[in-house]
Amino acid sequence: MSNILNLKGVKLFAFVVLASAILVTFGMVAVQKANADAAALSACPTLMAGSTASSCVMTLQATLNGSGATLVVDGKFGPMTKAAVMSYQAAHGLVADGVVGPLTKASLMGSVGGGSYPAGCTSSSGYSVTTGQPCSGGGSLPAGCTSTSGYSPTTGVKCDSSGSGPSTSGPLEGGAGDITLTLRGTYSSEEVGEGEEDAKILHVDVEADEDSDVELDSVKVEFHQASTADDRDLQDYASEVSVWLKGEEVGRVDTSDFSESTTNYFSKSISLDGAIIRAGDEDDLVVAVTANNSLDSGDINSDDWRVDLLSVRFTDAEGVTTTESGSAAAVAAAGTYGKTFDFASFATANDAELTLTLEDDEINDVHLLDSDDTTDTDHPITSVLFDASGDSDIWVDEVVSTITASGGSGDESVVVVSSWIEVDGVRISEKEDVVAGGAVTYDDLNRTIAGGDAEEWIFWVTMQDVDGATNEGDTIQLTVDTSGTVAEDEVGDTVTAAGTDPAGGTHLLYDNGFRLVGNSQVATAYTIDGVNNDRVELELIFDVFNYGDVTLYIPDGDTLTGTPSTSSTTTAPSTTEEVGYHVQTSGTVTPPSAQISAVLTESDDDLTLETNAYELKSGKTGTFNLKVTISADENPSIDNVGFRALLAGLGWATSDVATAAVVYTANLGDYKTNYATIAD
Repeated sequence: MSNILNLKGVKLFAFVVLASAILVTFGMVAVQKANADAAALSACPTLMAGSTASSCVMTLQATLNGSGATLVVDGKFGPMTKAAVMSYQAAHGLVADGVVGPLTKASLMGSVGGGSYPAGCTSSSGYSVTTGQPCSGGGSLPAGCTSTSGYSPTTGVKCDSSGSGPSTSGPLEGGAGDITLTLRGTYSSEEVGEGEEDAKILHVDVEADEDSDVELDSVKVEFHQASTADDRDLQDYASEVSVWLKGEEVGRVDTSDFSESTTNYFSKSISLDGAIIRAGDEDDLVVAVTANNSLDSGDINSDDWRVDLLSVRFTDAEGVTTTESGSAAAVAAAGTYGKTFDFASFATANDAELTLTLEDDEINDVHLLDSDDTTDTDHPITSVLFDASGDSDIWVDEVVSTITASGGSGDESVVVVSSWIEVDGVRISEKEDVVAGGAVTYDDLNRTIAGGDAEEWIFWVTMQDVDGATNEGDTIQLTVDTSGTVAEDEVGDTVTAAGTDPAGGTHLLYDNGFRLVGNSQVATAYTIDGVNNDRVELELIFDVFNYGDVTLYIPDGDTLTGTPSTSSTTTAPSTTEEVGYHVQTSGTVTPPSAQISAVLTESDDDLTLETNAYELKSGKTGTFNLKVTISADENPSIDNVGFRALLAGLGWATSDVATAAVVYTANLGDYKTNYATIAD
């Protein structure tokens, strides 16, 4: 029995020891976490209500919770966080203003040290951040000092104890000081978009003279809306005014704190924290506003705001506080340090614009579409660039197009089965049915284009088979209705798309046919005797692809169509003119037709010359060479005149005949030679 009791006692003792160890471990982790949060504050800027440095605000909230607060750590410096800061400040002998500047941060960093270390210490190494005393417990440096150089940031006394030093709240060195204000043109006639945070509107350089560091205590800022046709109340346009020094926020107030000193003039002295300028330095002082999320369009169409700096209050190293005057208050126009600005819609301020233009010529240029006799076929027929220029993302939810098709008794709903949109090979819309008249609405797109980016949107169609409503030679065209585009900017304001309605080519539908898929050219001038035997040879080399399922025949022969001229406009060959070409001149002299000749040849195993035409089997590509020669006989003189050859069209048939059944003229703009010039 005694052994059993002893065993139970041992177990109970072990459990107590284990529980104590766990509590100690968790306590150490909690203290280490609190110490880490507090230490992280040292790298944060001055924090106050409305601060946007969310990670620093979260650190502040966690540190306050370590001192007894019960805040939600969400990174938002709202009323609850401000109240917790003021409560902490009041309990620790600090000015309870809700602003977490150097002194409040130093106190918070020292409040979680724990153990038997001196105030402001978390270990026995280094110096206290609040008293300046060594954390080891020794030393006799004045409070706030970590060495014998400079002044204490908490008491202002000299750290070498040689004198009382200046009685300021910052580590200022020097003697009597002064500042010089200089207006800069960095921000001029700025547009502040609705919902825009901390939009910079005024920039003044502040230079401390060589005799002393200075700390800016406050700035007095004034606003005035000059247009009598619009609302003139500052609160109806902006929610906050902030002040920045060297890119760091040093002050912020609500516009509701501004007083209307004179009719329609709103001014406020804004307290600054941590705004120190070293002797001889010149730093940027900037005033910014945060616009309301919703602005009355009737107010921002002609509003005319002015912001002005009325004064700057500062303290030098001797503790003397001085007010440097800026502009006179309530002046009719912006004063000495004033700038004009106005509020605008988010889209206007951020140049948010959506522009629609045609994009890929390989899709948009007229070409033959490979339809089928028994199966519906899919085709990309229009390529459009959606360009979101400006700084705002553009959200597109709806696009409208009109499809025009021949055949099917003129009813697009019979010829075209459906249409959809693809971006980068991914379908972004439903396959929409095409109604009579060809109107198509692609809705619920929910597509966002990043500000400054552009996307190629390809519009596809499914065509009825040829044995159905579609016939050989029918055409189809798709045009995007720019005005039907439904789009918004980042804040939900409507963006009206710009640009002429992009219209793809009027494409031809054939179950059997060919496409031109490649070309090259050679233009050569030959000088033989400088008189009658000079010539130019212009070679058009082009590839023909038979995409159908039957053998095609391209008539063997060539014809000069139209009259040689300076125009690049070609005349299509007739069904009996075989392969047609046009001659363009660089001068006004037209050579007689007797001086122009041509020959069509091929050197391709996939082409077979039959009796009347070249045979090209299904799925094969044949290469042709059309060589045009222009010679000189000096009647009339064509010396120093340049010539080029252009392909005007070629026909095909489904049997070996000299007369074509169909003449191909689509997308021939690139099928032309360079100029070659006949010499003297």
